[in-house]
Amino acid sequence: MLNLKIFISYCHEDESYKDELLKYIKPIIDNQSNIELWHDRLMKTGDELKNIINNELEEMSLMICLISADYLGSNFCIQTELKAALEQRKINKNNIFPIILRKCGWKHTVFSDLLCQPLDGKPVKEWGDKDDVYTDIADALADVIKSLKSDNTVKKKL
Repeated sequence: MLNLKIFISYCHEDESYKDELLKYIKPIIDNQSNIELWHDRLMKTGDELKNIINNELEEMSLMICLISADYLGSNFCIQTELKAALEQRKINKNNIFPIILRKCGWKHTVFSDLLCQPLDGKPVKEWGDKDDVYTDIADALADVIKSLKSDNTVKKKL
């Protein structure tokens, strides 16, 4: 059976948001078979950074982008990770799942052409109840995963 590999792209200034998101998507990941979640904090001392990240980028099925001014200002996030995802997206190898964390100029980037989370692109930081916003994001992610798994099943049968 095909594995669905999820790559989380974020800048380290937003690590607390990544950690919070992981709590809410854990049940989705744990309760479905053949899903692998990866982010750079899973690397171990001595790992070759460039090789591992490039391998994970090549194998991903879905990229979650945690967007903030720091993310948009990061050459590595934009020029390496996002660029790889967009190139793969052109050949239908993956999807991008953008999450707007904090107010920033995301509407002037490639993300303006994508449906973003949370609802209407309102930044996570502006929501009064973090349970509401992260649960909504997790539900949207579950829908995308279901769709990707369905697409993979159809393609595999063909």
